Amino acid sequence: MMVALHTLKYCFILISITLSMLCLVLILNQPIPYSERYIFNHTELHNRTQENTSAEHLNITSPSFNNITLSDEVVKKVFSRWRTTRPRDNILTVTFYGRLGNNMFEYASLLGIAARTRKQPLVPNSNPLSKLFNISFIGDVSNKSWTHLTERQYGTFDCKLFTLPGGNVEISRYLQSWKYFHSIRSSIRKEFIFTQKYIDLSSQCFQKHTIQYKNRTVIGIHVRRTDMASGGTRGYLAAPLSYIQKAIAHMKTKFHNPVFLIATDDKIWCRANVVSTDIILMDNTDPFLDFATLTLCDHMIMTVGTFGWWAAWLAGGYAVYYKDFPRSGSELARGIKNEDHFLPHWVPIGA
Repeated sequence: MMVALHTLKYCFILISITLSMLCLVLILNQPIPYSERYIFNHTELHNRTQENTSAEHLNITSPSFNNITLSDEVVKKVFSRWRTTRPRDNILTVTFYGRLGNNMFEYASLLGIAARTRKQPLVPNSNPLSKLFNISFIGDVSNKSWTHLTERQYGTFDCKLFTLPGGNVEISRYLQSWKYFHSIRSSIRKEFIFTQKYIDLSSQCFQKHTIQYKNRTVIGIHVRRTDMASGGTRGYLAAPLSYIQKAIAHMKTKFHNPVFLIATDDKIWCRANVVSTDIILMDNTDPFLDFATLTLCDHMIMTVGTFGWWAAWLAGGYAVYYKDFPRSGSELARGIKNEDHFLPHWVPIGA
């Protein structure tokens, strides 16, 4: 009788343990709710960034919002998911307008907006950036239905683009605000790593022009003139010589005995007005090579345009820009907010 009771007790314990384990397995295999599946929900964002702050930091209209830098772990997981998930729906793409600098804004902002909106970024195989960079998120965007959105202003941050409809979305126009991608800026730098061809060519070019100025600070100057000098009704204008002279003088007060390296679309004008013993003009005919070489400089003087903007951003040093572009009261001036377009630590200088 006692043996039977002990056997029954033992069987009861085994059944209880088995049932407990079965319940645990069922709990662990429950599908994760949609709002918790992705790392960019509000709770995860606070935990991952280790921000000991209130939810006000997640308000995209708040001035402090773009001061949040997502942790490397968070960004790594997002980019890993993008790279390992085949794009099918919920894709975000952009329409490429303009040339190199514009295209870089469009791609960087695409990734920043996709990270915030849980969409999969993708640009066409025929995109213009693959000639210069080893960008990751390219593929076939044809044969899909799209919701088309257009930004409100080309050089102004639009917080509404951080709240997008479901399904596939295409954003048109320029997206020229650092605030779209500031939170993933380290990953943007990795996306804008040059192809081996331009790594080699730019290294050779930089060495060629600066080898006789060893151990001196090298400051890049981008001078854009040919399509700006004519002005026009939209508000384009070239930075005057007086600005360039002021910017050079300013840099000489900041850095000891610097040397300057010019990239320009108007070599004749620069030779006549800017070049001197320590201000060197690059003699390239390839604008991509000019751009890649400028990014090797320690600091940057911009004139006008997004080519110089991105050279300064990738160089990562001290930067100054021409504060009187575009022409006051013009169509272009109405589309830009300097605090949204230029990085806050860049220095504005007038003519």
